[in-house]
Amino acid sequence: MPSESELRQELADVCRVLFRLHLVDYMGHPSVRIPGTDHVLIKPRHSEQIRAQDQIRPDDMAVIDLEGRFVSGLHPPPGERFIHTAIYRARPDVQAIVHTHQPMATFMSIGEVAIQPVLHVEGELVERPVPMWPHAMLVTDADLGAQLATALGDHRVVLLQGHGVASAAVTLGEAALQAIHLEHLAEAMWRVLAMGRQPRVIPLEELRQRSATGVAWPVRWAYYRQLAGCDE
Repeated sequence: MPSESELRQELADVCRVLFRLHLVDYMGHPSVRIPGTDHVLIKPRHSEQIRAQDQIRPDDMAVIDLEGRFVSGLHPPPGERFIHTAIYRARPDVQAIVHTHQPMATFMSIGEVAIQPVLHVEGELVERPVPMWPHAMLVTDADLGAQLATALGDHRVVLLQGHGVASAAVTLGEAALQAIHLEHLAEAMWRVLAMGRQPRVIPLEELRQRSATGVAWPVRWAYYRQLAGCDE
């Protein structure tokens, strides 16, 4: 079980990776539960001090409780912390959440185009249709958070129409990787649709064959951490 110090570093790494991949800028935020507590570590609210996410340090992270109250930290939590608290309250299986404003997946939500399994690695994320919360509002209170958590249901990702994405997983690396994979799928679909063609949707048996014979998610996450220079 990772320590709080290790989780702070993982949060900083996730911020760095997603920033370098242009899935977040100064906005967007990952979070993770602190094991054995009802507290959550979360990337702080953007400000004149908290800017580009590849510059955020482990010590900058805020601590909140599951009601969204600020517990401790050098900087206050984001206004949309209720995305995180509502999903954690609804989903005991979820230990980490990433909220992004990634462009291609958001464009697809605006056009109400279903993101399909069209790539062999990323496709296993969307064996079921990706749910969508049909609002672009900021999730700034518990009621809106509960609506979003209901839209997510037992899925791994949910689209916030015209706003972004929330990705929920057991680990921070998985949550971030799901957001990355969703963006790849959205961009692949956009490019094929721009050709005036309909993309081939990969059948379930082909997705499962690849999943059974390919590498596990930690290998892919290690690549993205290296790409972002997290070990330098």
